[in-house]
Amino acid sequence: MKRDCQCRLRIYKITVEQAVVIASQLPDEASCSIADEALTLIPLICQKLLLKLTSIMWVEHYPKGYLKDEEVYEEVTLIQDKITSKRIKKQKIENLLSVKLIV
Repeated sequence: MKRDCQCRLRIYKITVEQAVVIASQLPDEASCSIADEALTLIPLICQKLLLKLTSIMWVEHYPKGYLKDEEVYEEVTLIQDKITSKRIKKQKIENLLSVKLIV
């Protein structure tokens, strides 16, 4: 079943072979969650960027009020069609990218 879902993607190329991808849940997008679409999105982005799955850092971003009263960032790992995630601090991502993340 095909669904019409939207999210905000920010792609930061670290090197020719490495990137950080931040998928942000749109506050008014109630039809689906980026977490539900990660199995589809991650391989698609890798294919479009010509990157290996192991060459990207995938981060899901949920704006303030979506999950909690604060922004939430989750680092996602995909191994053999299984997703795991862990909370990551915004500052850690900003330090890695040397940029200030703006919602």
